[in-house]
This record gives sequence, structure tokens and C-alpha cells, in this order.
Amino acid sequence: MMPYKRHDLVWLSGAGRDCALRNIQSCIPPVSDREKSDLIFSGVPAIVRRQETAEGGLLCIGFSSPRIIDGVRLRIGSVVPPDCVTERKTAFDVANYENSLLPRHHEILRALMDAGAEHHVQVGCFGSAAMQMATDLPYCRENSDLDIYLRLHGSRRDLELFFSLLLGYERQFRVTTDPEIEFGKYGVKLKEFFAPGKTMLGKGLYDVTLLEKGGFPEH
Repeated sequence: MMPYKRHDLVWLSGAGRDCALRNIQSCIPPVSDREKSDLIFSGVPAIVRRQETAEGGLLCIGFSSPRIIDGVRLRIGSVVPPDCVTERKTAFDVANYENSLLPRHHEILRALMDAGAEHHVQVGCFGSAAMQMATDLPYCRENSDLDIYLRLHGSRRDLELFFSLLLGYERQFRVTTDPEIEFGKYGVKLKEFFAPGKTMLGKGLYDVTLLEKGGFPEH
């Protein structure tokens, strides 16, 4: 099993970026080979994605650009050998960066981290906000959602109190959040966890499955 989680940011060696360019599996929207190369060699970290197509121990990664083309962010999917990774940062590592987020995104993230510390919920950051924090490039827009990754270290009551604060902060700071929380080896949408229904979608490093709602598994 690979020692990675979805949303991890990984920096690659030069050989790793060469390999990524040779092994492109997807590119949305379609762009020229030069533009693909420019993104892969720009120095931005790659993002660990679901390991559904890798063979021979290769790591499935994706590159995300701050560039938006006709309303679609430029993204490239590829695979590389794990030994090409020179540095790895988790969503929790990134949340502690001195960051360059837009003011409202910065304020709500700090408020959520304080609330998490009070209610035993570890708060991380992924998506466009994480990329902006890691690179200082303009990935976020004023209307961007804030993607946060959570790990519960307390009780369900702690999580309920944290979730109530989160909804209040969304109104206060006028920022929509997209919180995902660890549920065993899967990530589930926190808003789906608290929504009516008995099941929820779990996204793991290797698969996607429906999970029964209930108590949180031990880590």
C-alpha cells in the first residue's frame, strides 16, 4: 500500500517531471503539447489522486494550473514512479502555511482551525486554496469554495458543535466551504454525513463506495 492520501501535494524531481510528461493520461481542456510541458515543468506540486489506473507501483498524480480556459481549469493527469517524489505535504501541513489567500478565505480558514482546536477536529486544506497557499499563485477567485479536510479526534458531539460553527462562519465570511472528513480509509462530505439518509459516498485512495452512516471508525 502506498503511504499517500488523496489531496497530498507532492513535488517531483526533474526526472519525475520528464516521466509525467511522457505518461500523460488526461488533459482537460485540450491544450498544446507546449502548454502541457509548461504546466508540468512550472514547479507547482502535483496532487495525489485516486490510484485506479496505475500499474507496476506507479503513483497517479494530477497537475492543476491557476489558468482558466473558457471557464475550465487546466488539469493534467499522469503517473510517475514514487521514488521521483522529493517532498510531500498533507492537507494538514498546508493549512499551517503562511498563506496568500484572499482575505475572506484566510479569515474563515483561521476561524475553522481555532474551532477545530477547541472541538478536537483537525483541519486541513486542499483544492485551489491549498495550491495557492503552497505556490503563492492565484488559484482562488472571490467566489471560490474553500475545500477543507478534517480528522475527528473527539466525539460525535464535538463534530456536531464544529459543524454548527462552520455553517455560521459560512454566513459570517460569505464563503462556501466543501468539508471532507476522514471516515476510516475513506473521505466523506461532512454535509452529506449530517444530511438525511442512511448512506454516504466514501472516496478512498483506491476506490469509491457507499458507506453506512454511524460512528467513526478508529484510525
